[in-house]
Amino acid sequence: DIICAVNIQHNCLDSQCTDIQQQPVHQEWIETSRTKATVKHKSTPNFFLNVYSVHNYAHIQRVVPDTLR
Repeated sequence: DIICAVNIQHNCLDSQCTDIQQQPVHQEWIETSRTKATVKHKSTPNFFLNVYSVHNYAHIQRVVPDTLR
């Protein structure tokens, strides 16, 4: 059963995501000749968890280890 939803964000700083790659820009379904710089994220378990989400706080607090509080 799903109890609640949580918001997590990838932690680029601790994961050392520094590689930049150029991605083509799409307009509608068509690829244009323009590009934009994007971060190439490294696959790591480092995430930020929004533990102060007011409506889910009681559920989130139960699963967050004491070492992370």
